[in-house]
Amino acid sequence: MTDAQLEGIAAQALNLARLDLERGKFNFLVACYHDGRGLHRMSTLESDINAKLGEGWLNSGETKDAAFGLFRFCVDILPPDAFIFVSVGNEFRPTAKLLALDEAKRLEIIGAGHDRHHRAVAEGLMTVRDVLQAVAQTPTQVCLRRQPCTPRGMSLDEPPTTRMMPQDRFSGRLKMYGDPNAQTLGVPPQDDRRDPRR
Repeated sequence: MTDAQLEGIAAQALNLARLDLERGKFNFLVACYHDGRGLHRMSTLESDINAKLGEGWLNSGETKDAAFGLFRFCVDILPPDAFIFVSVGNEFRPTAKLLALDEAKRLEIIGAGHDRHHRAVAEGLMTVRDVLQAVAQTPTQVCLRRQPCTPRGMSLDEPPTTRMMPQDRFSGRLKMYGDPNAQTLGVPPQDDRRDPRR
């Protein structure tokens, strides 16, 4: 699969999620892609996850472990050509105040967890905004596509951004191919997703 094809799949999934968001009924989207059969949204799995774990499952480490473990189990047994997950998350960006800090302090804050990033926002070191984000991945490649959003839909003031990376540089719960615990470079802090999504 080419990068352009993977980006197209991510864009398609993002648009499906956008429609749900505009209708006021979006929690998350999970889909798979098989060459020649297109994108398949796993609506039954989404409903089952919400019913068993609760709609707030993305806010708990224990329920995230359970859901992403199930997704990974499915991918391991019947590997799709691509796996896609879409959610709303936080995007943190550095401010001039953060950039003025010495490199060690700056890297310490950037590399910290979600709670520290929110404290950095309160301290004026970072800004935060909500984004609708799609992660589409194959055994070798990951596409991160995101668009700023509001509770009722995507912002049209800013186009979506797309970032491609090799699968071996991606880590965390959302990693469906390879070792999710491998020591990798991971997603850089400027692309940090809300902690519940990692």
